[in-house]
Amino acid sequence: MRKIISVLVAVLCFGTASACVKKSGQQSVTSNQQSVVSGQALTVIVMDTTQALIDGAQVKIGKQTFTTSYDGRVVLKPEQVNGAKLLTVSCDGFKEKKVSVDGSMLIVRLEGKKTRGGRDEMYYSYGTRGKGTMLYKTMTVGAAAPMMDDGVVMAEEAAAVRPSMAGGAMPNNNVSAGKLTAGEVNDFTKWSLWPNILNKSHKQFIGTWRIEPRERYTVQVTDKHGYPIVNYPVSLTDAKGNTLFQTMTDNTGRAELWNGLLSEPVKDVRVEGVQELKRDGINSIEVDEPCDAPDGADVLFVFDVTGSMGDELRYLQAEMKDVIARAKQATGGLNIRTGAVVYRDHGDEYITRISRLTEDIKTTQNFIDKQEANGGGDFPEAVPEALMAAINSAGWDENTRARIAFLILDAPCHQDSATLALLHDQILNAAAQGIRIVPVVCSSMDKAGEFLMRSMALATNGTSFFLTDDSGIGNPHLKPTTDSLKVEHLNDMLVRTIVEFSYMPDCVKGQWHEEEIENIREEFIPNPFSAQELEADPTIPHGPTTLYLLDVSGKLIHVYNGVLEEAGDRQLSSLGVMLSTGVYFVKAFYDGEWHTKKILIH
Repeated sequence: MRKIISVLVAVLCFGTASACVKKSGQQSVTSNQQSVVSGQALTVIVMDTTQALIDGAQVKIGKQTFTTSYDGRVVLKPEQVNGAKLLTVSCDGFKEKKVSVDGSMLIVRLEGKKTRGGRDEMYYSYGTRGKGTMLYKTMTVGAAAPMMDDGVVMAEEAAAVRPSMAGGAMPNNNVSAGKLTAGEVNDFTKWSLWPNILNKSHKQFIGTWRIEPRERYTVQVTDKHGYPIVNYPVSLTDAKGNTLFQTMTDNTGRAELWNGLLSEPVKDVRVEGVQELKRDGINSIEVDEPCDAPDGADVLFVFDVTGSMGDELRYLQAEMKDVIARAKQATGGLNIRTGAVVYRDHGDEYITRISRLTEDIKTTQNFIDKQEANGGGDFPEAVPEALMAAINSAGWDENTRARIAFLILDAPCHQDSATLALLHDQILNAAAQGIRIVPVVCSSMDKAGEFLMRSMALATNGTSFFLTDDSGIGNPHLKPTTDSLKVEHLNDMLVRTIVEFSYMPDCVKGQWHEEEIENIREEFIPNPFSAQELEADPTIPHGPTTLYLLDVSGKLIHVYNGVLEEAGDRQLSSLGVMLSTGVYFVKAFYDGEWHTKKILIH
């Protein structure tokens, strides 16, 4: 039975190489990925059987031949693919291989015909000067960065400008959990503020990353008794049935869909099971499925371990160890599997390394503890490759109530078209698999990176964390653009998020009891607006009869302008909002402050 909330709320309770070159960096990928959006470019990644990237391989499709770049990739536009069913990949010293064109990404592994002399040298298709590696001109190393005539900077010179990028771990003195501080920016909770990000403060970065999370559709899926259905696939399509975006419902039974996220929005969009699709509010779907609350959650930590992370890595390692140890207890004994991916950049000792998701938390802890900060050199890092390893090779459980990837980094990715195509594919793949990306932004991030991180979180139904200067640890930290930022300890924040993203009602009990939700604390449910903003903008509705309804993760579900029915009481009823069984919060602003009431719907 569909649920309509009806509760009483008390007033006061409220360039390309000429020959094939094997790169020593490793790619942790296992299979070709199906495209979830029609008409995307085709990315071809060529590597050998050891997963070393191959530079200068020839990719022939139809009568056209393309050459892989420094990262083993070539990106073909839709008109270059032009309906071709096969492509041929060849390279001197390897067996030629024909591959079916299927999906938006192809990973081609070439088998060697002969030994290549065991060479381990690095080659860069952007060229070299002496023994110094040329880096991108767009790197952010400060105004005093020594730039060469052709717009590159030598690696050793870059290290001199930004010493923390030269590598090595920080001394392990007085390092323990509970020291790093952070604030959460969940743009779902303050959705009314997001247009200002898109249209004003961060507008210039939409073109930089070619991502625009603007047109959002929320879908709630429940069974006939109102229980949330987790892991239910939901797709946004055009009038012809072409998939524009697809994802899975989360632990609350809700899915976030996007029109025009990576391309021009379509005028006529649809979701199967919804008769009149609305942008504002919740679109409800009732399905004939049994109530199922899986007893597990997957948590993956994805670490940037380039040299610039040296100021905070040891502290982060201690925090992650604490979080892993506390997660199982905090979630009421759920089967928590953990894993980790570490990454650097092209030209470093490696690109990605992975410790797959496992029930043995010591395996994950030991893997994280062994990592050292080194490499990098320029500002951007191999973020798409890290996500590709995390999404494709971590061993996610399809039938778990939460899949969370904490992306811990201090820099975004490169901005060339090939990198952006790979990044976009990973964002879409994460969303399609219900993997929620939660960036944890460390020191030195810039505003362009902030926009990318927050956009990735929105696209995958996640949230964003920003380390703050309150701890006194590390280099200066970016202050995210938002109305207010509640500062707390990072380890507490991570545990709380795992709790919020994995809580589900018990199908047998039929409700959530108070003792089961003690970790969901009211003070961490953000207010839709700050008191200062309300005072400065009289057009924002507020007062004792304006009620804001939020879910357990702080998402704003509905704004209700009610009418007093009896003195001293407020009745929130007949919203036309279909809600699943679960925990919600009602907020109201009056007498100069916010008042919050926790409610259970069952």
